[in-house]
Amino acid sequence: MELDKHLIYYHDMLVSHGLSLSFACITHDIYYTKENLDGLSENQMKNACIRLRRVNKDKNVEDEEIKAKEKELVSKGYRKVFDTIKLDFQYKKPDWYNYIQLQDIKDVGLLVYWENKKFYHLPLDQQHKSLLKELNSYGFDFKENDLGVDKLRTLYYGKKMYSKNQNG
Repeated sequence: MELDKHLIYYHDMLVSHGLSLSFACITHDIYYTKENLDGLSENQMKNACIRLRRVNKDKNVEDEEIKAKEKELVSKGYRKVFDTIKLDFQYKKPDWYNYIQLQDIKDVGLLVYWENKKFYHLPLDQQHKSLLKELNSYGFDFKENDLGVDKLRTLYYGKKMYSKNQNG
């Protein structure tokens, strides 16, 4: 879901609702594919690509591994379709397995992601409503008809692309 205030606003909001920042990093994702991505859903795009990921830890080792893998992919006919950097912040309560994730993604914007396995059994429309209701319990103000931003589709088409879930 797209956010319209600054990151620190949402950080303070989540902390005031009893969550703590459990993880933060800079993530560099590079996606390669041989496929035509026109008309695909977010998940279909993701599944049609090979993602190379570098997280801000041992940059020198990862750079060499990434360069070698990129060279291999290009030699096999793959092309680079996305190259994006994001700031990832994960918030949770001590007893949670999952987390609420704030992502500030270059050329996409500030987004919140929340997944909760207790809703998996619900139809997709009800999952969407339940997730939004739960996010709102932590201070967000989403409406039932609000749509989420699809990162890859937004990058691919060069404009904001929205859906109820990443399947379409």
